[in-house]
Amino acid sequence: MRILHYYTASDKISHEYIDILSKAMTELNYLSGDGCIENVSASSLHEALKLINLSNVDIIHLHGCWRDSDFMLVRKAKKSGTRIIVSPHGQLEPWVINTDYWKKHFPRIIVYQKKIVRDSFAVVVMGRMEEECMKRLGWNVRIEVVKNSMITDTITEKEMAIRMLYIYNKVMDSHTLSLLNGDERNAFAALLKAGVTHDQRWLTDDEKASVSSLSPLAWRRIKIHAFHTSISDTIADAEATLNISHAEIKPEAIPCYLPLADKHRGLFTKELKPLPAVIADDKGYHTDSLCKFMKILQKHAATGQLTLKDIVETAKQMRRALIDEMAFSEEMKIKGLDDFVSSIMQILSDYTSMEEGFMLAPPKNNSHTKKLASMIDNELQII
Repeated sequence: MRILHYYTASDKISHEYIDILSKAMTELNYLSGDGCIENVSASSLHEALKLINLSNVDIIHLHGCWRDSDFMLVRKAKKSGTRIIVSPHGQLEPWVINTDYWKKHFPRIIVYQKKIVRDSFAVVVMGRMEEECMKRLGWNVRIEVVKNSMITDTITEKEMAIRMLYIYNKVMDSHTLSLLNGDERNAFAALLKAGVTHDQRWLTDDEKASVSSLSPLAWRRIKIHAFHTSISDTIADAEATLNISHAEIKPEAIPCYLPLADKHRGLFTKELKPLPAVIADDKGYHTDSLCKFMKILQKHAATGQLTLKDIVETAKQMRRALIDEMAFSEEMKIKGLDDFVSSIMQILSDYTSMEEGFMLAPPKNNSHTKKLASMIDNELQII
Protein backbone atom coordinates (compact mmCIF):
# COMPACT_ATOMS: atom_id res chain seq x y z
CA MET A 1 0.00 0.00 0.00
CA ARG A 2 1.37 3.42 -0.98
CA ILE A 3 0.17 6.57 0.80
CA LEU A 4 0.76 10.08 -0.55
CA HIS A 5 0.59 12.74 2.18
CA TYR A 6 -0.22 16.20 0.81
CA TYR A 7 0.27 19.29 2.95
CA THR A 8 1.00 23.03 2.77
CA ALA A 9 4.72 23.77 2.67
CA SER A 10 4.38 26.56 5.25
CA ASP A 11 2.49 24.28 7.67
CA LYS A 12 5.41 23.07 9.77
CA ILE A 13 3.18 21.29 12.30
CA SER A 14 1.53 19.11 9.63
CA HIS A 15 4.97 18.42 8.14
CA GLU A 16 6.27 17.26 11.51
CA TYR A 17 3.13 15.17 12.10
CA ILE A 18 3.54 13.40 8.73
CA ASP A 19 7.21 12.79 9.46
CA ILE A 20 6.43 11.23 12.86
CA LEU A 21 3.62 9.13 11.43
CA SER A 22 5.72 7.90 8.50
CA LYS A 23 8.67 6.94 10.71
CA ALA A 24 6.38 5.09 13.14
CA MET A 25 4.81 3.18 10.24
CA THR A 26 8.24 2.32 8.88
CA GLU A 27 9.04 0.87 12.29
CA LEU A 28 5.82 -1.17 12.17
CA ASN A 29 6.87 -2.53 8.77
CA TYR A 30 10.25 -3.50 10.18
CA LEU A 31 8.73 -5.26 13.20
CA SER A 32 6.17 -7.16 11.11
CA GLY A 33 8.68 -7.96 8.38
CA ASP A 34 6.15 -7.53 5.57
CA GLY A 35 6.86 -3.99 4.37
CA CYS A 36 3.16 -3.55 3.83
CA ILE A 37 3.03 0.25 3.63
CA GLU A 38 5.08 3.02 2.06
CA ASN A 39 4.60 6.71 2.87
CA VAL A 40 5.60 9.52 0.51
CA SER A 41 4.82 13.22 0.84
CA ALA A 42 4.47 16.35 -1.26
CA SER A 43 3.81 20.01 -0.53
CA SER A 44 3.21 21.22 -4.09
CA LEU A 45 0.68 20.19 -6.71
CA HIS A 46 3.42 19.60 -9.30
CA GLU A 47 5.30 17.28 -6.94
CA ALA A 48 2.13 15.39 -5.97
CA LEU A 49 1.00 14.88 -9.56
CA LYS A 50 4.48 13.66 -10.48
CA LEU A 51 4.35 11.03 -7.72
CA ILE A 52 0.90 9.87 -8.84
CA ASN A 53 2.01 9.59 -12.47
CA LEU A 54 5.26 7.76 -11.72
CA SER A 55 3.97 5.23 -9.20
CA ASN A 56 0.87 3.48 -7.96
CA VAL A 57 -0.56 5.60 -5.16
CA ASP A 58 -3.40 3.85 -3.33
CA ILE A 59 -4.45 6.66 -0.99
CA ILE A 60 -3.94 10.41 -0.99
CA HIS A 61 -4.04 11.70 2.57
CA LEU A 62 -4.86 15.42 2.54
CA HIS A 63 -3.59 17.31 5.59
CA GLY A 64 -5.39 20.59 6.20
CA CYS A 65 -8.01 22.36 4.10
CA TRP A 66 -8.75 25.41 1.95
CA ARG A 67 -6.05 24.80 -0.68
CA ASP A 68 -7.17 25.50 -4.25
CA SER A 69 -4.69 22.83 -5.40
CA ASP A 70 -6.66 20.15 -3.54
CA PHE A 71 -9.40 20.41 -6.15
CA MET A 72 -6.97 19.57 -8.98
CA LEU A 73 -5.35 16.77 -6.99
CA VAL A 74 -8.67 15.13 -6.07
CA ARG A 75 -9.85 15.33 -9.68
CA LYS A 76 -6.68 13.53 -10.78
CA ALA A 77 -7.15 10.96 -8.01
CA LYS A 78 -10.66 10.12 -9.17
CA LYS A 79 -9.48 9.49 -12.71
CA SER A 80 -6.74 7.14 -11.50
CA GLY A 81 -8.93 5.34 -8.94
CA THR A 82 -6.88 6.66 -6.00
CA ARG A 83 -8.79 7.00 -2.74
CA ILE A 84 -8.91 10.13 -0.58
CA ILE A 85 -8.63 10.65 3.18
CA VAL A 86 -8.82 14.09 4.81
CA SER A 87 -7.26 15.19 8.11
CA PRO A 88 -8.58 18.74 8.68
CA HIS A 89 -6.19 19.35 11.61
CA GLY A 90 -8.79 21.65 13.15
CA GLN A 91 -9.25 23.75 10.02
CA LEU A 92 -12.96 22.93 9.70
CA GLU A 93 -13.89 24.04 13.20
CA PRO A 94 -16.52 26.81 13.40
CA TRP A 95 -14.19 29.60 14.50
CA VAL A 96 -11.93 28.93 11.51
CA ILE A 97 -14.78 28.77 8.99
CA ASN A 98 -16.45 31.92 10.39
CA THR A 99 -13.26 33.96 10.17
CA ASP A 100 -13.42 35.94 6.92
CA TYR A 101 -16.37 33.69 5.97
CA TRP A 102 -17.94 35.50 3.01
CA LYS A 103 -14.72 36.55 1.31
CA LYS A 104 -12.52 33.47 1.88
CA HIS A 105 -14.29 30.36 3.16
CA PHE A 106 -17.81 30.50 1.71
CA PRO A 107 -16.62 30.58 -1.94
CA ARG A 108 -14.24 27.68 -1.28
CA ILE A 109 -16.97 25.66 0.44
CA ILE A 110 -19.19 26.10 -2.61
CA VAL A 111 -16.47 25.39 -5.19
CA TYR A 112 -14.56 22.47 -3.66
CA GLN A 113 -14.07 22.09 0.09
CA LYS A 114 -17.43 20.51 0.94
CA LYS A 115 -17.21 18.20 -2.09
CA ILE A 116 -13.69 17.06 -1.19
CA VAL A 117 -14.74 16.14 2.36
CA ARG A 118 -17.97 14.52 1.15
CA ASP A 119 -16.12 12.41 -1.45
CA SER A 120 -13.40 11.26 0.95
CA PHE A 121 -13.44 7.67 2.15
CA ALA A 122 -12.78 8.90 5.68
CA VAL A 123 -12.22 12.07 7.70
CA VAL A 124 -9.58 11.69 10.40
CA VAL A 125 -9.94 14.01 13.41
CA MET A 126 -7.68 14.45 16.44
CA GLY A 127 -10.24 14.25 19.25
CA ARG A 128 -13.85 14.19 20.36
CA MET A 129 -14.35 17.96 20.07
CA GLU A 130 -13.24 17.97 16.45
CA GLU A 131 -15.37 14.87 15.86
CA GLU A 132 -18.46 16.72 17.14
CA CYS A 133 -17.64 19.68 14.89
CA MET A 134 -17.50 17.37 11.86
CA LYS A 135 -20.77 15.69 12.83
CA ARG A 136 -22.51 19.07 13.09
CA LEU A 137 -21.04 20.09 9.75
CA GLY A 138 -22.62 16.95 8.23
CA TRP A 139 -20.36 16.67 5.19
CA ASN A 140 -19.23 13.09 5.83
CA VAL A 141 -20.42 10.41 8.26
CA ARG A 142 -17.22 8.33 8.04
CA ILE A 143 -15.34 10.07 10.85
CA GLU A 144 -12.38 8.39 12.56
CA VAL A 145 -10.65 9.63 15.71
CA VAL A 146 -6.85 9.34 15.90
CA LYS A 147 -5.25 11.34 18.67
CA ASN A 148 -2.10 13.27 17.81
CA SER A 149 0.95 12.19 19.82
CA MET A 150 2.44 15.66 19.27
CA ILE A 151 -0.20 17.33 21.45
CA THR A 152 -1.25 14.62 23.91
CA ASP A 153 0.53 11.95 25.95
CA THR A 154 -2.56 9.71 25.90
CA ILE A 155 -1.27 8.05 22.73
CA THR A 156 2.21 6.98 21.64
CA GLU A 157 3.64 7.40 18.17
CA LYS A 158 3.41 3.65 17.66
CA GLU A 159 -0.24 3.56 18.76
CA MET A 160 -1.00 6.48 16.45
CA ALA A 161 0.60 4.63 13.53
CA ILE A 162 -1.30 1.40 14.33
CA ARG A 163 -4.59 3.31 14.44
CA MET A 164 -3.87 5.09 11.15
CA LEU A 165 -2.83 1.84 9.49
CA TYR A 166 -6.15 0.35 10.58
CA ILE A 167 -7.96 3.20 8.79
CA TYR A 168 -5.84 2.87 5.62
CA ASN A 169 -6.63 -0.86 5.49
CA LYS A 170 -10.31 -0.16 6.13
CA VAL A 171 -10.36 2.24 3.17
CA MET A 172 -8.69 -0.27 0.86
CA ASP A 173 -11.04 -3.05 2.01
CA SER A 174 -14.11 -0.99 1.06
CA HIS A 175 -15.98 -1.32 -2.26
CA THR A 176 -13.29 -3.79 -3.36
CA LEU A 177 -14.93 -4.66 -6.69
CA SER A 178 -13.79 -1.30 -8.05
CA LEU A 179 -10.16 -2.25 -7.27
CA LEU A 180 -10.15 -5.39 -9.44
CA ASN A 181 -8.48 -5.07 -12.83
CA GLY A 182 -9.85 -6.53 -16.06
CA ASP A 183 -8.19 -9.93 -15.70
CA GLU A 184 -9.35 -10.21 -12.09
CA ARG A 185 -12.92 -9.33 -13.09
CA ASN A 186 -12.80 -12.10 -15.70
CA ALA A 187 -11.58 -14.52 -13.04
CA PHE A 188 -14.41 -13.41 -10.74
CA ALA A 189 -16.91 -14.21 -13.51
CA ALA A 190 -15.29 -17.61 -14.00
CA LEU A 191 -15.60 -18.30 -10.27
CA LEU A 192 -19.29 -17.44 -10.35
CA LYS A 193 -19.72 -19.74 -13.32
CA ALA A 194 -18.05 -22.58 -11.42
CA GLY A 195 -20.13 -21.85 -8.33
CA VAL A 196 -23.37 -21.86 -10.33
CA THR A 197 -22.65 -24.97 -12.42
CA HIS A 198 -20.82 -27.04 -9.77
CA ASP A 199 -18.87 -28.57 -12.66
CA GLN A 200 -15.42 -27.42 -13.76
CA ARG A 201 -15.98 -28.96 -17.20
CA TRP A 202 -18.06 -25.90 -18.08
CA LEU A 203 -15.00 -23.68 -17.68
CA THR A 204 -12.63 -23.08 -20.57
CA ASP A 205 -8.89 -23.46 -20.11
CA ASP A 206 -8.54 -19.66 -20.21
CA GLU A 207 -11.14 -19.28 -17.46
CA LYS A 208 -9.38 -21.84 -15.27
CA ALA A 209 -6.06 -20.10 -15.91
CA SER A 210 -7.52 -16.73 -14.92
CA VAL A 211 -8.65 -18.15 -11.58
CA SER A 212 -5.27 -19.83 -11.01
CA SER A 213 -3.47 -16.53 -11.58
CA LEU A 214 -5.41 -14.61 -8.93
CA SER A 215 -3.12 -13.01 -6.35
CA PRO A 216 -3.79 -13.28 -2.59
CA LEU A 217 -4.83 -9.61 -2.64
CA ALA A 218 -7.33 -10.23 -5.47
CA TRP A 219 -8.76 -13.21 -3.57
CA ARG A 220 -9.17 -11.02 -0.51
CA ARG A 221 -11.02 -8.37 -2.50
CA ILE A 222 -13.28 -10.91 -4.22
CA LYS A 223 -14.19 -12.58 -0.93
CA ILE A 224 -14.92 -9.26 0.78
CA HIS A 225 -17.19 -8.22 -2.07
CA ALA A 226 -18.88 -11.63 -2.16
CA PHE A 227 -19.60 -11.48 1.57
CA HIS A 228 -21.17 -8.04 1.48
CA THR A 229 -23.27 -8.89 -1.58
CA SER A 230 -24.45 -12.15 0.00
CA ILE A 231 -22.90 -14.54 -2.55
CA SER A 232 -20.18 -16.09 -0.37
CA ASP A 233 -21.87 -19.47 -0.74
CA THR A 234 -21.43 -19.33 -4.53
CA ILE A 235 -17.73 -18.52 -4.17
CA ALA A 236 -17.35 -21.37 -1.66
CA ASP A 237 -19.03 -23.70 -4.15
CA ALA A 238 -16.60 -22.50 -6.84
CA GLU A 239 -13.61 -23.24 -4.61
CA ALA A 240 -14.91 -26.75 -3.94
CA THR A 241 -15.68 -27.32 -7.63
CA LEU A 242 -12.21 -26.18 -8.72
CA ASN A 243 -10.38 -27.82 -5.79
CA ILE A 244 -8.87 -24.49 -4.77
CA SER A 245 -6.91 -24.30 -1.55
CA HIS A 246 -5.39 -21.08 -0.25
CA ALA A 247 -4.97 -19.11 2.96
CA GLU A 248 -8.30 -18.73 4.73
CA ILE A 249 -9.89 -15.31 4.47
CA LYS A 250 -12.62 -14.31 6.92
CA PRO A 251 -14.32 -11.29 5.30
CA GLU A 252 -16.81 -11.02 8.15
CA ALA A 253 -13.91 -10.03 10.41
CA ILE A 254 -12.43 -7.45 8.02
CA PRO A 255 -13.49 -3.84 8.79
CA CYS A 256 -14.70 -1.78 5.84
CA TYR A 257 -16.95 1.14 5.04
CA LEU A 258 -20.40 0.28 3.70
CA PRO A 259 -23.18 2.33 2.13
CA LEU A 260 -25.77 3.80 4.44
CA ALA A 261 -28.34 1.28 5.68
CA ASP A 262 -31.01 2.29 3.17
CA LYS A 263 -28.70 1.44 0.29
CA HIS A 264 -27.00 -1.71 1.59
CA ARG A 265 -27.95 -5.28 0.66
CA GLY A 266 -31.20 -4.16 -0.91
CA LEU A 267 -32.49 -2.58 2.31
CA PHE A 268 -34.19 0.24 0.44
CA THR A 269 -37.07 2.29 1.71
CA LYS A 270 -39.44 0.44 -0.65
CA GLU A 271 -39.81 -3.27 0.07
CA LEU A 272 -39.40 -5.48 -3.00
CA LYS A 273 -40.66 -8.96 -3.67
CA PRO A 274 -37.83 -11.51 -3.48
CA LEU A 275 -36.99 -13.40 -6.63
CA PRO A 276 -39.19 -16.51 -6.71
CA ALA A 277 -38.06 -20.06 -7.24
CA VAL A 278 -38.52 -21.23 -10.81
CA ILE A 279 -40.69 -24.36 -10.70
CA ALA A 280 -41.93 -26.71 -13.41
CA ASP A 281 -45.51 -26.96 -14.63
CA ASP A 282 -47.33 -30.27 -15.04
CA LYS A 283 -45.56 -30.80 -18.38
CA GLY A 284 -42.11 -30.30 -16.88
CA TYR A 285 -41.56 -26.82 -18.35
CA HIS A 286 -40.44 -23.77 -16.37
CA THR A 287 -41.61 -21.19 -18.92
CA ASP A 288 -44.45 -19.56 -16.97
CA SER A 289 -42.46 -19.51 -13.75
CA LEU A 290 -39.44 -17.95 -15.43
CA CYS A 291 -41.64 -15.26 -17.00
CA LYS A 292 -42.84 -14.30 -13.51
CA PHE A 293 -39.23 -14.37 -12.33
CA MET A 294 -38.19 -11.90 -15.08
CA LYS A 295 -41.06 -9.55 -14.25
CA ILE A 296 -39.91 -9.29 -10.64
CA LEU A 297 -36.26 -8.98 -11.71
CA GLN A 298 -37.26 -6.04 -13.93
CA LYS A 299 -38.92 -4.36 -10.92
CA HIS A 300 -35.66 -4.70 -8.99
CA ALA A 301 -33.86 -2.97 -11.86
CA ALA A 302 -36.53 -0.29 -12.36
CA THR A 303 -36.18 0.83 -8.74
CA GLY A 304 -32.38 0.86 -8.85
CA GLN A 305 -32.07 -2.26 -6.72
CA LEU A 306 -30.62 -4.86 -9.09
CA THR A 307 -27.83 -6.69 -7.26
CA LEU A 308 -25.08 -9.18 -8.02
CA LYS A 309 -26.99 -11.72 -5.93
CA ASP A 310 -29.96 -11.25 -8.29
CA ILE A 311 -27.74 -11.99 -11.29
CA VAL A 312 -26.23 -15.08 -9.68
CA GLU A 313 -29.70 -16.36 -8.82
CA THR A 314 -30.87 -15.69 -12.40
CA ALA A 315 -27.92 -17.68 -13.75
CA LYS A 316 -28.74 -20.61 -11.46
CA GLN A 317 -32.40 -20.66 -12.48
CA MET A 318 -31.73 -20.35 -16.21
CA ARG A 319 -29.16 -23.15 -16.29
CA ARG A 320 -31.61 -25.54 -14.63
CA ALA A 321 -34.83 -24.54 -16.41
CA LEU A 322 -36.55 -26.28 -19.31
CA ILE A 323 -38.02 -23.50 -21.43
CA ASP A 324 -40.38 -23.19 -24.38
CA GLU A 325 -38.31 -20.40 -25.92
CA MET A 326 -40.97 -19.33 -28.40
CA ALA A 327 -43.64 -19.02 -25.69
CA PHE A 328 -41.20 -17.22 -23.38
CA SER A 329 -40.18 -14.76 -26.11
CA GLU A 330 -43.79 -14.00 -26.98
CA GLU A 331 -44.73 -13.38 -23.35
CA MET A 332 -41.77 -11.02 -22.87
CA LYS A 333 -42.80 -9.03 -25.97
CA ILE A 334 -46.39 -8.76 -24.72
CA LYS A 335 -45.13 -7.48 -21.34
CA GLY A 336 -42.64 -5.11 -22.98
CA LEU A 337 -39.71 -6.88 -21.36
CA ASP A 338 -37.91 -8.19 -24.44
CA ASP A 339 -35.26 -5.45 -24.45
CA PHE A 340 -34.74 -5.88 -20.70
CA VAL A 341 -34.24 -9.64 -21.14
CA SER A 342 -31.65 -9.03 -23.89
CA SER A 343 -29.75 -6.67 -21.56
CA ILE A 344 -29.89 -9.26 -18.76
CA MET A 345 -28.45 -11.87 -21.14
CA GLN A 346 -25.45 -9.57 -21.72
CA ILE A 347 -25.09 -9.04 -17.97
CA LEU A 348 -25.16 -12.81 -17.40
CA SER A 349 -22.41 -13.22 -19.98
CA ASP A 350 -20.25 -10.49 -18.45
CA TYR A 351 -20.74 -11.39 -14.78
CA THR A 352 -21.16 -15.18 -14.81
CA SER A 353 -19.63 -16.18 -18.18
CA MET A 354 -22.93 -17.68 -19.34
CA GLU A 355 -22.77 -19.25 -22.79
CA GLU A 356 -25.19 -18.25 -25.58
CA GLY A 357 -26.71 -21.74 -25.59
CA PHE A 358 -28.38 -21.00 -22.25
CA MET A 359 -29.60 -17.54 -23.21
CA LEU A 360 -33.27 -16.82 -23.80
CA ALA A 361 -32.66 -13.87 -26.15
CA PRO A 362 -29.79 -12.36 -28.13
CA PRO A 363 -27.58 -10.37 -25.72
CA LYS A 364 -27.51 -6.60 -26.21
CA ASN A 365 -24.73 -4.35 -24.95
CA ASN A 366 -26.48 -1.00 -25.14
CA SER A 367 -26.96 2.04 -22.89
CA HIS A 368 -29.60 0.22 -20.83
CA THR A 369 -27.21 -2.69 -20.28
CA LYS A 370 -24.50 -0.29 -19.14
CA LYS A 371 -26.94 1.28 -16.68
CA LEU A 372 -27.72 -2.15 -15.22
CA ALA A 373 -24.00 -2.96 -14.99
CA SER A 374 -23.35 0.31 -13.18
CA MET A 375 -26.14 -0.51 -10.74
CA ILE A 376 -24.54 -3.87 -9.94
CA ASP A 377 -20.98 -2.53 -9.78
CA ASN A 378 -21.94 0.32 -7.44
CA GLU A 379 -23.98 -1.74 -5.00
CA LEU A 380 -21.33 -1.14 -2.31
CA GLN A 381 -20.26 2.32 -3.46
CA ILE A 382 -19.99 4.76 -0.57
CA ILE A 383 -19.11 8.02 -2.33
